[in-house]
Amino acid sequence: MTSIAPPSAVLRDLYTKMLLTRIVDDCAWRLYAQGYIDFVTSSRGHEAAQVGSAVCIEVGQDFTLPYDRDLGVVLTIGMTPYEVFRTCLHSQRQQAERKRGAKPSFQHWGYQKHNTITGPAPVATQLLHAAGIAFASKLRKATVVTIAYCGDDAIKEPDFAEGMRFAAQHALPVVFICEQDCTQIWGTDTFATSLPPSCLPKDALPAGIAYQRIDGTDIVAVYTAMRQAMQYAREGHGPTFLEMAITRSQPAVLLPYGRDLSNVVQYAPPQSNAGKLFDPLVRCQHILQEQGIWDEEWAAQLSTRMMTEVERALQNALRDTLQSK
Repeated sequence: MTSIAPPSAVLRDLYTKMLLTRIVDDCAWRLYAQGYIDFVTSSRGHEAAQVGSAVCIEVGQDFTLPYDRDLGVVLTIGMTPYEVFRTCLHSQRQQAERKRGAKPSFQHWGYQKHNTITGPAPVATQLLHAAGIAFASKLRKATVVTIAYCGDDAIKEPDFAEGMRFAAQHALPVVFICEQDCTQIWGTDTFATSLPPSCLPKDALPAGIAYQRIDGTDIVAVYTAMRQAMQYAREGHGPTFLEMAITRSQPAVLLPYGRDLSNVVQYAPPQSNAGKLFDPLVRCQHILQEQGIWDEEWAAQLSTRMMTEVERALQNALRDTLQSK
């Protein structure tokens, strides 16, 4: 497979989509801080892995199975910020209708018109579902690729092993993407210039699955690897497993202390080398600067416009949710 690097126009578009993901994620933290939702499955730090891969998906043709942190995936596929906020608030309403003391629910992203399959609560079952969808597509001789996302906790589940085995056995047109959290490792200087060790145990992947390990904070590396994997699957060569090393971070926010919303505490996430060195938006900005296509005025106008649009979507979602009670 030949290298497929993104042109300048695509790089700017990737930065725009990552910025949108970051702004929407920050607003989700605000909803949590203000007591509207009880749980945040943040995508902060995952933006390059999610946007760089999702932009390669043929929307409406391919099938996508995101996991709970994949905000950047659903936004890139076509879900609007308003729909994201309504999903968060609706999940909270369902939680409130259950008995007190129930565990907070995860985000179950789903978008039928764009072939986004609603994620299940059990970890890793979406990988087995993806293998089944890809098997059906192959039987129909459809040029469709199925893409399934997961976190590194999924690799310990039996459904992970079964999904990999079935996909490899039948050479299915499916791409599996694992977003490995390397915050604790990259937070030290040990692996500052190289990828941390894989989260996969020995012999976790059967023969017949192409494998690639990627720096998931590098938008160019993610985009290039995903384009290759999609082409590989669409041409009928079989499944690919992409393991993307990422780091997570959290914004400084005011959080409610217990159930008393009038009593808040300032939360500032601990500083780490990972957050400074491997922020996907900062790294993308450096790439744009190296190519001579970064413009401070464009970036400032883009940020202002997107923050205004997302804020409007947030207020509309709050209004419509409260009115529908």
